[in-house]
Amino acid sequence: MIRIADLRVRFGKIEAVKGVSFTVARGESFGLVGESGSGKSTVLRALSGLNPDWTGHMEIDGEPLAPRRSRAFFRHVQMVFQDPYGSLHPRQTVDRIVSEPLLVHGLSDVDTRIRRALDEVALPRAIRFRYPHQLSGGQRQRVAIARALIGNPRILILDEA
Repeated sequence: MIRIADLRVRFGKIEAVKGVSFTVARGESFGLVGESGSGKSTVLRALSGLNPDWTGHMEIDGEPLAPRRSRAFFRHVQMVFQDPYGSLHPRQTVDRIVSEPLLVHGLSDVDTRIRRALDEVALPRAIRFRYPHQLSGGQRQRVAIARALIGNPRILILDEA
């Protein structure tokens, strides 16, 4: 399902990722392990389409990925970031944060899907109208997971989640 071959990512003159290759079969879980600063998050950002400055070959289901991704790609591939404090908009309620993928992709049954997503990550429904600063770190991370899962993506990328 996912194949990466000779992935290279540069930031100016610094080559942050040097020739990474791996394959992940459909239905398989895959862990990318390395020391802090080794480029794990950089690989995931390239795969998820958030960093278009890479060379090499990436494909999903046999379809090559271009550095710039379509809206449909983001409907099927979601990412949960490692920092629950920085990945949630501080001026948006949990309800708005979790509903965003549904609104962006024109999906229906927003209220029902939000309730189901919060239930799936064991968050009380009363949390819907709170702001991120009113939540614990664990609750914030579960909000981020609910946001990623709500649109039923085919691929979920977790950056140290």
